Amino acid sequence: MAKTSKIGIGPEGRMGALIQFVVVVALALAFAVYLPSPDFVVMKVMPWALVMLVSLVHLGVLGGCWPCAPPLGNWTPPQSRLIPGIAMTVIWMIMTFGLLFFMMYIYPKWPLSPLFIWFGTITFWITLLYGINWNTWPFSGKMHPWAVMIAGFIVNVGVAVAVWNFTNLAGTPFENSPFDPKGPLNVNWLTGFLMWSIAWFSILNPVFTTQGTPFGKLGHPGGAIAQTVLAHILGYACWTGSLAIGLSPTFSIFAVATSLIFVSYVHSWMFSFWGVTKLTGASRAVTAFVLQVILAGGWILFARVVLGPFAAKTAELKLPVDINILTLYFSLAVTLPTLIAHNIFWLRWPLTLPNPPGTPPPDQAE
Repeated sequence: MAKTSKIGIGPEGRMGALIQFVVVVALALAFAVYLPSPDFVVMKVMPWALVMLVSLVHLGVLGGCWPCAPPLGNWTPPQSRLIPGIAMTVIWMIMTFGLLFFMMYIYPKWPLSPLFIWFGTITFWITLLYGINWNTWPFSGKMHPWAVMIAGFIVNVGVAVAVWNFTNLAGTPFENSPFDPKGPLNVNWLTGFLMWSIAWFSILNPVFTTQGTPFGKLGHPGGAIAQTVLAHILGYACWTGSLAIGLSPTFSIFAVATSLIFVSYVHSWMFSFWGVTKLTGASRAVTAFVLQVILAGGWILFARVVLGPFAAKTAELKLPVDINILTLYFSLAVTLPTLIAHNIFWLRWPLTLPNPPGTPPPDQAE
C-alpha cells in the first residue's frame, strides 16, 4: 500500500498538535494578554469574546464548516489550506461582529459590558449542549448544513432569551436598570450553575472524555436526554457544594469548571485522547476522566503563573476581574477558539494536517 505524502511542515499526529498548542498559548499570552492595555482587554475585548466563541461553535459544529472547510465544505487536499482558513475566518468575524452590532444598536441595545458575558454564558451553554450532546436533533443530517445551522441558531437563541428573562441582576451594577429582567434567578448564581453543567456535559458527551459511556445503549436522543439530566444534577451538586465548603465563587466557576471544559476539549479532541487509546469503552472513559482532572489542576497552576503579573496590573487599576476570571478569558475566550479555528478552518496550516481528525472511536484501541 502506497504511503500518502505528508501535507505541511513538522511532525504528524499528536506531536504536531503539541507544537501547535505551545505556539498558540505563547501567541495568546502575547497578543491577547500582555501587549494590549489591561483596560482594553477587560473593558473592550472580554465582553464580546463569548459572542465570538458562540459564533465559532455554530459554524464549526452546527454548520460543519460549510462552505469552505471540511467535513461539509468543498476543500480537498490539492488546494491550499489558506483558502478555507481565510474564507471561514472572514465568515466567522462577519458573524461575530454582525451579532455584536445587532445586540448593541438594534436589540436589546446593550452597552459593551458584563451583560454580554452573562448572556454569552447562557448562549454558550445551550449551543454546546444542543450542538454536541444533542447533535442538533432532529435537524442534523436531514437538511443542508447552513439550514441546520440556522435552525440550531433559532433554537439556541430562543432558549437563551427565555432563560435570560428568568434572571435578575441583583448585586451587579445593572440591578434595577432597564436591562434587568428582574426574574427569579440571580445571574451570578446561574452563571456558576451553567458553567459547572457545561463541564459535566462536556465530560459525558459522545465526543469528549467518556465518549458517551454508558449512554450509547440508549440511542439518540435517549442518550442526550440522560446526559443532559445527569450533567445538570452534577453541575448543581458541584456548584452548590463548592459554595458550601467556602470556595471562592470565581475560583469554582472560572478556574475549576473552566479548566475542566478546556482540558476535555484539548485532550480528547485535539490530542486524540493521548495516553489512553490503548484502552476502550468504560476503561478508557474512566482513565481519561481521571487524567483530565489531573491535567485541569495543572492548567490552573499554569494559568496562575503566566497570568499572575497581568492580574496584579488589573488589581492596581481596580478593574472588575480577578485571576480566576482572567483564567476563563485566557482559556475559553482566546486559547480554545484559536486552537479550534486553526484546526477546523486552517487545517493546522502551515503545520501538518490534524491526523487522525477528531476523536478515536471508543471501541477501537491503538
